[in-house]
Amino acid sequence: MSPLESDPLSYQHLGFDDVRSWLANEAAGEKVQHQFEQLHPAEDRDKIIRQYARVAEIESIMELSSSFHVRHYEDLDEILKLLVLSGSTLFQEDVLALNNILEQSRILQKIYLDSVVADNSVWSDNFKQIESLPKLEKAIQQIIGPDGEVQDNASSTLASLRRKLRKSAGTVRSRMNDLVQQYAKQGYLNESQAGIKGGRLVLPVLSSYKHQVKGVIQDMSNTGTTTFIEPFEIIELNNQIKTFEIEEQQEVQRILRELSARLHPHHIKIQNNYEMLQVLDFHLALAKFGKTFACSIPEISEDGEFKLKSARNPRLALQRKVVPLDLHMDHDTTTLIITGPNAGGKTVALKTIGLLALMANAGVPVPAAKGSIIPFFDLIFADIGDQQSLINDLSTFSAHIGTIINILSEASSRSLVLLDELGTGTDPAEGGALARAILEELVNNKVKTVATTHLGDLKVFAHEAEHVMNGAMEFNQKGLKPTYKFQAGVPGSSYGFEISKRLGLAEKILTTARGYIGWARDSMEKLLRALELERVTLSDLKSDNSDLQRDLKLKQKRVDSALESVQKAERKADREAAKKAGQIISDARQTVEKVIRQIRESEAGKESIKAVHSTLDKVESKLEQVAEEAEEPLKLEKLNSDEIVKGLSVTVLSLDQIGVVLETVIKGKVLVEVEGKRLLVPVDWLGVGPQGKPTESQPATVVNVAARSGSTYTLDLRGYRAEAAIEELSHFIDQAVLSNLTMLQIIHGKGTGVIKNIVHEVLDKHPAVVSKRLGGMDEGGAGVTFVEMR
Repeated sequence: MSPLESDPLSYQHLGFDDVRSWLANEAAGEKVQHQFEQLHPAEDRDKIIRQYARVAEIESIMELSSSFHVRHYEDLDEILKLLVLSGSTLFQEDVLALNNILEQSRILQKIYLDSVVADNSVWSDNFKQIESLPKLEKAIQQIIGPDGEVQDNASSTLASLRRKLRKSAGTVRSRMNDLVQQYAKQGYLNESQAGIKGGRLVLPVLSSYKHQVKGVIQDMSNTGTTTFIEPFEIIELNNQIKTFEIEEQQEVQRILRELSARLHPHHIKIQNNYEMLQVLDFHLALAKFGKTFACSIPEISEDGEFKLKSARNPRLALQRKVVPLDLHMDHDTTTLIITGPNAGGKTVALKTIGLLALMANAGVPVPAAKGSIIPFFDLIFADIGDQQSLINDLSTFSAHIGTIINILSEASSRSLVLLDELGTGTDPAEGGALARAILEELVNNKVKTVATTHLGDLKVFAHEAEHVMNGAMEFNQKGLKPTYKFQAGVPGSSYGFEISKRLGLAEKILTTARGYIGWARDSMEKLLRALELERVTLSDLKSDNSDLQRDLKLKQKRVDSALESVQKAERKADREAAKKAGQIISDARQTVEKVIRQIRESEAGKESIKAVHSTLDKVESKLEQVAEEAEEPLKLEKLNSDEIVKGLSVTVLSLDQIGVVLETVIKGKVLVEVEGKRLLVPVDWLGVGPQGKPTESQPATVVNVAARSGSTYTLDLRGYRAEAAIEELSHFIDQAVLSNLTMLQIIHGKGTGVIKNIVHEVLDKHPAVVSKRLGGMDEGGAGVTFVEMR
């Protein structure tokens, strides 16, 4: 059992009470609401994984079906206990509560039959267990109205009795109005209308005239001036109404008894539907919570790896925009020590880590980006806040030490320990020594630990010790304000003097304080500030360098494109020149033929004519060869693997484009950059190219070009498993890029939505993809995704 189960303050400090309350508000049924109010971390990792799998599919079903939800329903435990008993009679409101379950079960079964839930879904067996009872549902609706009352047409006897009741009530009102007018004219009444006393219609008679009105005295005013009398003739009519009302109630009971008898044989089916509705209600509440807070489902690690990506504390996210937390502790790192300025976000980061660990171990989606990893913890301990107790005569330090003693005795290598401001509340030297010893004990026991502190000794300890890492909350030294960004691997300064100066503390006092702090401590704080400033400067330079690299790459691409255009123009000019030469020689031939005719007519010798023909044939043949060579593609010599070196300009034969070798032969393939893209191509695809100097390329998209022909417009992934689908989709996109396709169609089917989610995740990350959309009603709907390429 988690110690947090017996320590409500820890839930309160970490904010898990709020999470439980939000989940309870999302639930439709009272029992599920109570279940969330008592929610605790699971004791079994497999249970968490199963719950997450169910929540993920619930989210997919919600996307596919707008009618998929659970309405409010009553707690049926007591009603079902009564229904099990043969001969029992249910009240109208009980029957109405059962009918609500029948209605919702019918809707849920229709969702399953409409194939919104795939046969291989983790929910498939649950939906198959739902049994709709339409005849029973219809019978209830014919008898019980929406207001919970038995309807007049439930039986002919009931209809007759209610007609009599309405008629008798009308007669009573009419006769009472007549009596009011009669006695009012005579001046006997204190008011000009009848009243009601004890559920009976009465006349407000002046006490001095009470003997003038025949009837039964039902009441008298406080002053005694008015006597309320029910006339005898009205008594007879009211008694008749009372008789009808008793008969009506007896008929209603008979109808309910018969209806209960019809419900009784189906009590097991109704019980199963009710339990299934609660299971769906629970997971739907988790999914709706996840949607509200933009949550994701983390991986639950066994080896202790802890990775949060863009994590947010949901309590703060509701109030303001928060700076997301990015943190990574690999399986070998057991302890993280967070330092930094006051009000810089250390405690918020600690609480965010603890809250998300609690949520994940309870199977609740966490407010963090996809790819987050949270370990399975058997116990979670938190020592946060001032635990001073006047009742138990405990100081802040004593309270903290008492909590830590309990932690050290119970924590294991599968536990998470959160310690806020470790080592405070006592002499700094002693506090630092105690804090270091406590952390060393936790490290030796391989307990996953996150601690915040201002103590310089612990910063040194984190730097020197194995399995321990420093972390700091960033501080803007120019504006003297915290940025609330977490920086891994570096210790942080407390910036006490800087913050005090910003708040207005006198410079004289600050100077005196600096003199007291000691040279070594002051030097270390200055070093930490200098390192932080250098880190920020390097980060800015890196960002500027990345921008410069992008600009250079774009310019290089423009130059390459222009060069290719020039080369194409040159080849075109060569072809045109060859054609022109051919035309010239053709014209020359005609001229020569004309000369030959003239020679023949002038009876020149045959040898002379033959010589002229031979010379002309040779010239024409040579020009035709030039023309053919200009029109045919240039046949380049292929390169051998031992001729390929880094930086060599080559021709990618399959693309007819010039590239530069980035990496030499790796398993029969070579990494070549062509027009800003990195291609991994077979050796026999490369031919000699114009020699160029080796270039140092910037990172670009890596495309794996397989030796297969063509590229298709449509890819069908139905029936593929996840890994195979990713591989096939990646290859398909690569081929599309090489073929300059601008629009793709990917068929993934509807099903559980797993393949669709994988496709969209790959597309979102691929730099060659401009946009994507699901198909329209006439295009395949949610089973097809259309992709626009760059």
